[in-house]
Amino acid sequence: MKYSYNWLRELAGFKEGPEKLAEVLTMKSFEVEFVEKSGNDWKLNVAILPNRVPDSSGHFGLSREISAMLGLKFNAEKFGAKQYPSGGIRQMLDVEIENPEDSARYMAIVLDGVKVKDSPAWMKERLELCGIQSINNLVDAANYVMLETGQPLHVFDWSNLRGKKKGIKGIRVRHAKKGEKLKGLDEKDYVLSPNILVIADGEGPVAVAGIKGGKGSGVSKDTKTIVLEAANFSQSVVRRGSRELNLKTDASLRFEHGLDPNLADFAIRRLADLIIKLAGGASKGLLDVYPKKDIPRSILFTVERSNAVLGETLTAHEYKKIFESLGFKAEEKSKTEFLVEIPTIRRDISIEEDLIEEAGRIYGYEKIKPVLPSTSHIPDAEEPELYWEARTRDLLKSSGYIESFVYEFTGSTELSLFEESSNGLLELENPVSPETKYLLGRPVLKYILQTAENIRNNIEIARLFGVAKSIRAGGKGNEEPANERKTVSIVLGQKGGKNGEEFYEVKGAVDALLESLGIAEHWYDEKLDRAEAKEAAKLYHPYRRAEIKIDDECIGCIGEVHPATRARIKTKARIVAAELDMKLLAKHAESDAHYSHISKFPAIIRDIAVIVPESVKTEDVLNVVEGSAGGNLFDTDLFDYFQDEKMEEGEEKSLAFHLIFQSSEKTLTDGEADASIAKIVKALEAKSWTVRK
Repeated sequence: MKYSYNWLRELAGFKEGPEKLAEVLTMKSFEVEFVEKSGNDWKLNVAILPNRVPDSSGHFGLSREISAMLGLKFNAEKFGAKQYPSGGIRQMLDVEIENPEDSARYMAIVLDGVKVKDSPAWMKERLELCGIQSINNLVDAANYVMLETGQPLHVFDWSNLRGKKKGIKGIRVRHAKKGEKLKGLDEKDYVLSPNILVIADGEGPVAVAGIKGGKGSGVSKDTKTIVLEAANFSQSVVRRGSRELNLKTDASLRFEHGLDPNLADFAIRRLADLIIKLAGGASKGLLDVYPKKDIPRSILFTVERSNAVLGETLTAHEYKKIFESLGFKAEEKSKTEFLVEIPTIRRDISIEEDLIEEAGRIYGYEKIKPVLPSTSHIPDAEEPELYWEARTRDLLKSSGYIESFVYEFTGSTELSLFEESSNGLLELENPVSPETKYLLGRPVLKYILQTAENIRNNIEIARLFGVAKSIRAGGKGNEEPANERKTVSIVLGQKGGKNGEEFYEVKGAVDALLESLGIAEHWYDEKLDRAEAKEAAKLYHPYRRAEIKIDDECIGCIGEVHPATRARIKTKARIVAAELDMKLLAKHAESDAHYSHISKFPAIIRDIAVIVPESVKTEDVLNVVEGSAGGNLFDTDLFDYFQDEKMEEGEEKSLAFHLIFQSSEKTLTDGEADASIAKIVKALEAKSWTVRK
């Protein structure tokens, strides 16, 4: 939010320069994002925390905060406003709140005999510095007092309001009727729905409550009699209306954070004072509809507890001085206890710990000496899934993959890119946008999109991984709890790679991960028998996909993204993805390392390539190799997959393996290795497969 340095100094009376003031605010209250010269003034852009918008979105509130931090006395009484009796306003105006939950308070003052003209230069300058365009003296006064107090205000032309009784204008705070329309002060036409709260007269909406005024009831150069509005609207209702209309204003920003109903009284009287000063006129009375008054709450504060929490010894007198500087009343219950009354504008203070935090920051955290806690720490019991999740992250990073994070929401457009159904996904009742309509059911889709985006940005090869939640609806019509699981996604995309090499690189990463987690007995099943696997198979190439299994339990799947899907996500790069269930990984992982005797005799490595029908699984070839090699075959490793145009036409593929021969008892000779190779070749050729010479 933007603040005027001169205005703040005028209210608080400090001597610090703009840069020093920004430093003090940043250290003790709110970050000052920048300080900028603006004519004879300085503009401070202050990042007001959401929970402090109710009390600090106006210059009054921030100047009180500055006074407390600098040890100055903030005299609120000198900024008082004239009292306005009810007078004969009910002979001119009638106000009704349909539902007090939507509007806790609605105040109105009628001023007669005003003159509409330009605002004085000093007001224009301050409004402009704070990002508000000058309109005329009446509208500008309302905006000025909003910037001063934090309370949004509005001015209606009384003569343009319509009522049911002769001479009495009607104002009703209600929800819009379906299809009602309003032309805003911005000249735009808005179609309203029952979700939107409006200010209506006897015939229809004249403003969207807390968001935007209507053109028809706005002031003009001919306006003589006006209605000043200061109201308190439900933050959730204003937020919902603002989102539905796609309309953000200075007023809606403040109402969405929940304002103090008691602020309306001070603000409307300040506005009336200012308008009478700038535009003349006289009051016809004040009307206040306040069904349930908001009263200050009191919190018991103990000096000993606060000192223990802060780690600093402050006296009762010091605490009382701090609280009073913030506008709190501190009544002594004993020498070490206070009953602290919190003004209703400080809606962020509700428990003793909040008071301790206030005392600490005003005293100055930098003054508190750091001391190590004296209590012993007993670590929590280890959570296996979190432990293995951290191990998984470390292992994938060491394999050259970069961790990425995804937004755990999706929408119909994104799902359609993958021909994924929204069935089984949890739908949000009030999404921020159509593309955040559902909770994410399959995180790997997001990582595939990220990979494609990286490739489009001229990255030759992208290796990404992430751990994200998969959330699906429970069974029996959502009566059962949602099914929430973490999945590990491993994705590789590459421009112009060899046919199929990406698949085996990701498979190698999966193998290395599982083996490092102590899961050695895993295998790949290309049948995809399960219903879930068949649904997931639409994403992948029909001949380059498999389930990852331990015994007969599926822990995930791997596959090359289908060419049709690649076309929809607008990438020519080959993308391969693997999905693993984190809970099942944790279930099968072993933290204890198992010792395996390492042979002291050297190994002999031979390579062999075999051409097989495209339908033949790698696992089938390995079974033949390992079944015919004899006892000296120590390990096998698939290192190449090849398929040229001729092979593709003949529905064949070439698989190449490293074969490692080693004995734990002696040094093998080349002749013994060659004899094993001959047996393997004979067994492969017996299957009518071609061994490449």
